[in-house]
Amino acid sequence: MSRALVFFLQALLAIAFLAGLFAQVVVIPTLAADEVELFPPYESVRLPFVISAIVFVACLQLLAVALGGMLHRAAEGTVFSAGSVTWTNIAIGAIAGGALVLAWLFVYVTFADIPSPADGMETLGLWMGSGAGTVAAVGVALLVVIGRKWLRQAIAQRAELDQVV
Repeated sequence: MSRALVFFLQALLAIAFLAGLFAQVVVIPTLAADEVELFPPYESVRLPFVISAIVFVACLQLLAVALGGMLHRAAEGTVFSAGSVTWTNIAIGAIAGGALVLAWLFVYVTFADIPSPADGMETLGLWMGSGAGTVAAVGVALLVVIGRKWLRQAIAQRAELDQVV
């Protein structure tokens, strides 16, 4: 993989990480405050939603760090070594953490009495989105688990080939 491409991708990941930090510190709390100002009954659900959003973005940031680490290993030509499994484990943990946040949100929206300014469609959309997001995140985590298994096999085969050569 060319150095220029790796640098470009790592720069994009860094920008995404910083954008997530900005969202956690400024956008999410401000948006929540604005929504409460527009519809005061949202105050009762503001804190759980803000915490969920901030933790979910943190999971995405951790995933960006893991992808950056794997990109670095690709640039160095050390993808097929034990350290790559560590980055893969971090990615799996970040995706699983995001899935847990979405699952918690799904359960919370299912059982909480969330006020609605209109007909409740926004709550239904949040419920369906968090449910579908949970399923999708679990699916992606399982795909990465399979990829980790293939990575371990490739590492073992490379070590075996190094012994032969």
